[in-house]
Amino acid sequence: MKNEVISERQGIILVTLFLIGSSFLLGSGGQAKQDAWISVIIAISEAVLLFLMYSRILSLYPGKDLFDIIQILMGKYIGNTIIILIIWFAFHLGALVLRNISEFTNVLVLPDTPVILPMIFFTILLIWVIKLGIEVLARWSEFFIWIVFMILIAVTLLSIPLMDKSNLKPILNVGISPVLRGSLSSFMFPFGESVVFMMVFSNIAKVKNYKKTFLLALLMGGGFILIVTIRNILVLGSDAVSRAYFPSTMVISLIHLGNLLQRLESTIIVEFAICIFVKISTCIFAVCNGLSKLFGFDDYKFIATPVALLMLSFSLFIFDSTMEMKSWASDIYPYYTLIFAVIIPLVIYIMAEIRHRNLKATSRN
Repeated sequence: MKNEVISERQGIILVTLFLIGSSFLLGSGGQAKQDAWISVIIAISEAVLLFLMYSRILSLYPGKDLFDIIQILMGKYIGNTIIILIIWFAFHLGALVLRNISEFTNVLVLPDTPVILPMIFFTILLIWVIKLGIEVLARWSEFFIWIVFMILIAVTLLSIPLMDKSNLKPILNVGISPVLRGSLSSFMFPFGESVVFMMVFSNIAKVKNYKKTFLLALLMGGGFILIVTIRNILVLGSDAVSRAYFPSTMVISLIHLGNLLQRLESTIIVEFAICIFVKISTCIFAVCNGLSKLFGFDDYKFIATPVALLMLSFSLFIFDSTMEMKSWASDIYPYYTLIFAVIIPLVIYIMAEIRHRNLKATSRN
């Protein structure tokens, strides 16, 4: 990725679409029920600190990505072990998101079509964009983010007549514990997943201000998720939201304005496809970049096809059902992601700061 160039604006857009990803479709902070919006606000506040840490790590090593930094700080053998674990996380995340879209397609879009057919065509598009490079993905995202925002605004405005403010009450009815569990879930999904960009961004020439890129994307993407969370609760109620696999689709299915506007589910399919495409593409970029660093390849693009096909194959048998997927996402995934999104970066941050201060002290002497 050394010769690839995207602007800071494009970087912000990529992170924003990545954060939106599948979270607006699957929901966020569902454990807190009617207080899910509070969980999302807490998660966004926590994500500010997390993104500042990511930005600081990358700023201490200009032109280096997370894989390079790990090797510098931890050496070849320990460093390569950690790199393999991080590559696995990016690969696993991509497979999980692919499974999200296959379940969505199978349950709501094309229930009578073998799920492998649309997924093969989707994977071909992923391989194509990886071969073209992240510059093409960034330019593509600049255009399509406006479609995402317009659909969000339109659906939210059209759902206002269906909203019932009593669905937000009672606030903190069962205490703070469900809110904190919901905030952990929201914090890891999707904000913690943004650690993937540490594997990609520093190799792209024009992204210099990582703090600006991450925080502005958090403001937009987090704001989007908060709006969708509040909208879904107001329209459906907390019980329906917590039971539904895809609550946003339920909201849109309820919108009817005579014969003029109805059956608007296709809008959410478009929105979902755009965000998911960016998220999975970024995961594949990260995996390919990591493997090229690990094995000393000059170019990451030639391994895009096997990586994408392996990711697709893995996604098809990772869960037995939609119910199992939802259970994993709510009960296990937050703690699993905590290792890769917080614990490992925190160790790297501490080591990087100590090394940076020692180098400064040595240079003064």
